[in-house]
Amino acid sequence: MIQVRRLLAVLLVMALGVGVVACGSDSGGGDGDSGNAAKVEGQTWKLMNIAANGAATSIPSSLKAPTFEFDDGTVNVFAGCNSGTGKAEVGESTITFGAIALTKKSCDVMANQLETYVTTVLEGEIGYKLDQGNLVLEGKPVSLVLTSD
Repeated sequence: MIQVRRLLAVLLVMALGVGVVACGSDSGGGDGDSGNAAKVEGQTWKLMNIAANGAATSIPSSLKAPTFEFDDGTVNVFAGCNSGTGKAEVGESTITFGAIALTKKSCDVMANQLETYVTTVLEGEIGYKLDQGNLVLEGKPVSLVLTSD
């Protein structure tokens, strides 16, 4: 029961927007659509924020930030607790994820919760955009804001 209360408290803090930052408006500042796939592939992207309902929450410093590496139709992922690989086709404005095979390590509650947010985005076709050097994966109901490592 205490762990459930802690988790709920953490989720409440996250929902209230600790470390709130503006997240991806469509007006100006973007990198446009020309060559987006080439800009996404071939580098490591590190999760900075999880966005929901117009606000973004920073990753707690006590957790190792999830990472994504897109390259030639595949993605390598560290999701917060487990790592893995799978198919990911990067288009000019969408990424289509195939099945992602993740390891099955046991982690603490916070790392597991972070991984849950990350893995909800890694299913099927999602939109993405490059905004001021950041990669925004537009999942539903959660979006992920990543920076080039």
